[in-house]
Amino acid sequence: MTNIGLDQPRDLTAEKYRRTRGILAYALAACALTLAPQAADAQLRETRTQQVTSSDGTVFELTTGFVRVPEQRGPGIGPDARTIDLAFAQARRTGASDTPARSARSAHVILAGGPGDSGVDQVLGLVRQGGAAMADLMNGDVMGIDQRGTGRSVPTLVSTALYGLPLDEAGSPEGWLPIVDRVSRAEAARFRAAGITLEAYNTRESADDVNAVREALGYQSLTLWGRSYGSHLALATLARHPAIVDRLVLVSPEGLDHTWKLPSQVDLVLRRLAERGAGDVTAQIAQVLTRLRAEPVRVSTTHPQTGQAITVALGPFDVQWITAQALGDPRSLATLPAALREMVAGDFQRLAQVAALRRGQAGVQSAMKMMMDLSSGSSPERRARIEGESASALLGNAINFPGIALQAAWGAVDLGDTYRRPVHSQIPVVILVGDLDPRTPVENALAVAATLPNAHVVTLENATHQFDLFGNAAIRAILSRFLAGQPMGTDRLVLPAIPFQR
Repeated sequence: MTNIGLDQPRDLTAEKYRRTRGILAYALAACALTLAPQAADAQLRETRTQQVTSSDGTVFELTTGFVRVPEQRGPGIGPDARTIDLAFAQARRTGASDTPARSARSAHVILAGGPGDSGVDQVLGLVRQGGAAMADLMNGDVMGIDQRGTGRSVPTLVSTALYGLPLDEAGSPEGWLPIVDRVSRAEAARFRAAGITLEAYNTRESADDVNAVREALGYQSLTLWGRSYGSHLALATLARHPAIVDRLVLVSPEGLDHTWKLPSQVDLVLRRLAERGAGDVTAQIAQVLTRLRAEPVRVSTTHPQTGQAITVALGPFDVQWITAQALGDPRSLATLPAALREMVAGDFQRLAQVAALRRGQAGVQSAMKMMMDLSSGSSPERRARIEGESASALLGNAINFPGIALQAAWGAVDLGDTYRRPVHSQIPVVILVGDLDPRTPVENALAVAATLPNAHVVTLENATHQFDLFGNAAIRAILSRFLAGQPMGTDRLVLPAIPFQR
């Protein structure tokens, strides 16, 4: 049975990521490579290089290694303070003559989203699968960084702690938040007991990390590619280090005051879905919520992973939470109308199976993600707007659950409203945004572009939060024109409609 809300696909699939990890393991065993002078607060370590052949036969020189930086910067931080290692991967096509970008020592930097995804994995995937098309598009060095606390960077803040949400009680913020809070506090204490300064894992430090890696590798300037949270980091880097950024490519943009999502944007996307052939999903959701508020249901089913017989209690928040997650993924979204029709008819089997998976898998996943989001926070005005909209929005505030409520549990220090101010710059920027994306909506893109006079917003009709950036020829053409300094030629691109299940 197809379930809603189970997968969150990236530009490169998990299977491709696993194949490319072998490249890095081999590279780390290859001969050492001496690179450019090191930054004052950064130390280049364990660099290795090798040649890697792409799937189309293009040969790349791949360099991997680590840059050691302070865990925390600022007044009162002594020379003997703790350091951390940031993993990086740097790729360039071999056999090509020097380009102006190379002679100027510029690079394209992939800033992964999440927070917590791997920039190194993304570059390895581009090397293996992108081949000549990727090399021609970027026309120069391409680099990925595993941001502090993620991927192969040391330490890793990955967590296997699960919340343990019960199956025999209907889901609700009131019932679940005490459980989530308790697990979060225990994990925060565990990381701190290991000597990790969790407060240092914030986007301001990560932006300084980008600059430190740039200096350590000898680049004068960067073109930053940021998707979702990666766009948030790209904007923070531009704000803190404006002289080093040549251009920005922002995909599914998250401005510096956009960490927590607006419930009104979820409602807007639901209305657009009805216009795009999904049926009257708003009326169906409202009908299901009314029924479950009157009386939660208990469903006997089998666990989709274990095959064991289980009973799952379902309430209105289960529908809200699972639907909010499904809206970001086109594959999950395609199943939503069928799932709603089943629930309207009184069949909750599909929802029960998804709920069993979601509750069983729900957990911390990454302390880095928690600290990054919580420290970025939101302005009082945006927080008030979220709270006001939540009272009447169809899905309430499910899109921000549970992170928005965990500031105290993790002991995160808010970076403040000065950090969240709009970023002003004259550099060229292209922003790609899906009009069916409630997490990083068109409203975000317009707000970011308002203080970037050389920004060009391209709305992708029918795109959700996840869409194929490099595999679509029309999108590649837009990016190629932007990187070449040519007119975009369009501000709207129509992608194939979502194939809703009937």
